[in-house]
Amino acid sequence: MAGRSQNEPTSSSQTILTREIFEREVVRGDRPPYYLVTGRHEKEFKVRHKTFNLPYNAGRCRVSWENDQWNFEWS
Repeated sequence: MAGRSQNEPTSSSQTILTREIFEREVVRGDRPPYYLVTGRHEKEFKVRHKTFNLPYNAGRCRVSWENDQWNFEWS
């Protein structure tokens, strides 16, 4: 695979799948993912949002939880 980085998606469907899995992990009801414990993040940084860089060039996502409603902003 000359010219491609190891983390580059092979298709737009792989990018979409990576984003969907990420969103599903964040909003699952049983327990938060280890990388986003909202209460601890709010206490430490005094904000109700966090930005993540997803692997495979799936983009950057700003996750917020204002008014206990999840919001995902992709760039």
